[in-house]
Amino acid sequence: MSSPAPIRLLEAAIKRFPYPVPSGGALVGIPLIVFFVSAGGFRPMPNYALWTRPMEIMGLFSLLTLLPAGLLMWLTAWIRSSEPLLVDIRSQMRDPSAMELRRYPFAKLWPVAVILGSVFAIAANIFPSSLSLDPASDIFWTSIAMAFGQMFMWSTIAVTLFFVFQDDLLLFHYEKSVRVNLYNLDRLNGFGWAVLSQFLMVVGALSLTILQSLDRDFQWVNYANGFYLAVPSALIFVFLPTWTIRQNIRREKALVLSLINDEIQQASTELDAQSLLRMNGLIERREQVRHLRTWPINLSIFSRLLFYIFIPPLAWLGAALMEVLLDSFLAG
Repeated sequence: MSSPAPIRLLEAAIKRFPYPVPSGGALVGIPLIVFFVSAGGFRPMPNYALWTRPMEIMGLFSLLTLLPAGLLMWLTAWIRSSEPLLVDIRSQMRDPSAMELRRYPFAKLWPVAVILGSVFAIAANIFPSSLSLDPASDIFWTSIAMAFGQMFMWSTIAVTLFFVFQDDLLLFHYEKSVRVNLYNLDRLNGFGWAVLSQFLMVVGALSLTILQSLDRDFQWVNYANGFYLAVPSALIFVFLPTWTIRQNIRREKALVLSLINDEIQQASTELDAQSLLRMNGLIERREQVRHLRTWPINLSIFSRLLFYIFIPPLAWLGAALMEVLLDSFLAG
């Protein structure tokens, strides 16, 4: 069965362009910025109280431009890099039938994600009091641009999450069948790299929301919807592709430790030099197994995850502190 239309477009871009990631971002970002500038999205409107702060409007339209383009760039990079990762994981699977699972089992439902994203934009992010749908109004086209930008951005978010969640479902099924070798856990790092990539996508999207504070006005309402969506998404992206394999690693460790303990018990009943030497080796091996990690995430991946976690709060804190400092400076 062929891939869904959005994925086919990205796959075609990967084959056609020498640099598909920035090319895809430019193909979306440049038309959006031209449209928003043409619609008056970067100029003040003195006659309208909600449109008199050009930096606030500029920040909003910058977000509506950069976030969809950034998500498209990330999704292009993910599609290009994920296939070798999946091939490596399949090579470690015990159950051949699991290899036949489709990557996008709900591919035909992607238009539903577009609709849900648009509905969410209209219900939670488009405020009629700040728009004018009167064609004679000075802010008519700017209002249309803002409404379109919100719908396009949230539809892009919904479609991206839709496909990423299906990839995580595939990894969830794969991890049930992957062989666990306690002495070569690095073979399982593919699951960790998938987590890292998807977590970076969420963190990057959250960090871009700081653009809404270009006017030095840090308001939680500007970040609430993104935060409430990003946190559960990040938790799903971290635990869905890794939790089952973590349980398998723990189970394998318990089995190996039980066997080692039995051998230690048997060796301890004999007092000859060879048995004592063997027992010392078993004790050393037991300690080695006890200290093995239980996640398919090595130190390099884990340290990057920790670093990414702090990026959005540091960006928001920086915006809030900048607002306070500038207000204090301007107040004398």
